[in-house]
Amino acid sequence: MLAIAVCVLFTIAGVVAALTIADNLLKARAAYVRLMREGAWLQAGLALRAQASPLAAGPAPLGVTPIRRPAPIRARPLSLPRPACAAA
Repeated sequence: MLAIAVCVLFTIAGVVAALTIADNLLKARAAYVRLMREGAWLQAGLALRAQASPLAAGPAPLGVTPIRRPAPIRARPLSLPRPACAAA
């Protein structure tokens, strides 16, 4: 009984894996065809118009300030004496 249950579970997992791979192959083929079509347009000297992003079209919201980066730490010149470190 346990062997039959394990066999059924592995069969179901195999079928799900095969269906997932088939779905990904179909999506990849459609994407490849679309890219080849766009490449042909570009080779012909024509460019596809990009769709405007709705987020980039509007002004910045009020109250947002840019994050300032801290000033870089300057290294001390090598000519100055360095502090001695005490080794215990």
